[in-house]
Amino acid sequence: MPAPPSPDVHRQSPPSPPEPSGGRGLKRGFAWAMGLGCWALSLWLAVTWLLPGSPWGPTFSSDGAIPLVMARAPRVDLYFAYYLGQDRFGAWPFLLARLIGGRDWAAEGLAAVLIAATWTSIFPLAWLSRQGVVAVGLCVLVPLVLALPEEVRPYLLDISQPYGWQFAMLAWTWMGLRGLMEARTRPGVWGWGMATTLAAALTVWISTSSLPSLVVFLGVEVLRARARGLTGWHRFAAATIPLVVGGTFERQLRRLYHRFAKRNHGHDFRTTVALDRGHLWENLRQVTALLWTGPVPLAGVLLVLLGIAATWAVRHGRRGWSAWASLSEPGWLALGCGLAALAQLPLLVAVSHVRLNAYSLRYLAPAHALALVALGVLVLAWLAARVSEGVLRTAGALAVAALAVAALIWRGPSEVKPDSARARDAALAVAQVAPGRLMMGGYWDVYQLAGLQPLASQLLPLPSPEEYQRTPFFIPTMKAARDLVWVQPTEGESPPAPLERELHGVKFHREPEPWLRVPGYTFWKYVRAPGP
Repeated sequence: MPAPPSPDVHRQSPPSPPEPSGGRGLKRGFAWAMGLGCWALSLWLAVTWLLPGSPWGPTFSSDGAIPLVMARAPRVDLYFAYYLGQDRFGAWPFLLARLIGGRDWAAEGLAAVLIAATWTSIFPLAWLSRQGVVAVGLCVLVPLVLALPEEVRPYLLDISQPYGWQFAMLAWTWMGLRGLMEARTRPGVWGWGMATTLAAALTVWISTSSLPSLVVFLGVEVLRARARGLTGWHRFAAATIPLVVGGTFERQLRRLYHRFAKRNHGHDFRTTVALDRGHLWENLRQVTALLWTGPVPLAGVLLVLLGIAATWAVRHGRRGWSAWASLSEPGWLALGCGLAALAQLPLLVAVSHVRLNAYSLRYLAPAHALALVALGVLVLAWLAARVSEGVLRTAGALAVAALAVAALIWRGPSEVKPDSARARDAALAVAQVAPGRLMMGGYWDVYQLAGLQPLASQLLPLPSPEEYQRTPFFIPTMKAARDLVWVQPTEGESPPAPLERELHGVKFHREPEPWLRVPGYTFWKYVRAPGP
């Protein structure tokens, strides 16, 4: 039987004299008011300054326009269960946005929803920390992790990527596992079990790469419960059910998606994630190089965490279960986040998808965010043990005041990035002269322009046949169209578009003069050729 939990070994100051419960409640309420104030103000600043196309926000590209195409589509089917034409990115956030907010979405609106959803990760992480000062501090730490590092912000807050939704759902699922492990009544077990199963299913649906981190969280919770005195295999087995059910649900949904896409669109849109035999060493070298990229390299954060873990093991490891039983709650939170970050790395080395996409830095973003949270939690716990509550309250009040002043003074960027402004102006101009028509051209043009147009006059985007097709359901529309708009990006003296095109077996002729010419783009009208 493990030893009972010992007092928090990190707190060295002598116990404070007894205080009336009312005084403790006032101080606790004031601390949480400051924390929630920081959370709300940082969220307001994020949705003001980090929207697509702004100087500090993600770049709005055709990839970012796909969620808008999904939310605005007149009807949805099983093909819309995942980000169009890609089975590694679950589409439930866009379907939910469509269900709650209707079809008239803009990029800024979906981005604001993503930012708000990512910001909710503060609450399960604070609940898991179980220490007042650390929990309140997370209301400042998590926004800093999400909004500041260049290795995290452009990817977690980009609507074209699954990582922001994934980060938030990982935190909520971990909270469910903790609640399920600690539940002491049958209704509690069932309630936490169903909530955790739903959270796990959504987490795996948004990205199957969540599974290694979920397994880590389960292992950490089993270890924590065992160290705190929980025995018997029934509860541990019950905690695995949400992950098994969630993973099975996603697997079956993806199988149905592949079958539907193959039958209706001629292609199953299956992501290549096989073991990358013959390239493992090269993958390891490239991923290791990525770990040292950026102002706050992930490798440096992981090395600091490993150093702290090694120091703790040397000092307390010989005590066995009693050492684990005395580990503080922030310590368990840091342990889970750190191990979950490490669990992402073997996947990046093993699968071919990362190499086929040029070892993009975006694949490290979830691990980077988890590692930074782990290190930040340890710093907060260290401060809580060594700095007086008065100083911490003063620091919290100053943080709230600084954020409030920033929110009042910084009303948002006055302009967008030049490329984004040029694309927006072109999108609005062509929507006025050819509303609702089919628009064809390059992949990186048609979707971006369609996503910048109002729903009432949005053109139907379809890339040229030789490019990747995310909207194959518009091909029958093209085959029946009498005319269409062809977008041609212009740089310098670009030659005119070809006089004749054969698109999916149908011939079209270009009219002599452009339909519309605006800075950066020329729009041509193609008319269906007479039949034989």
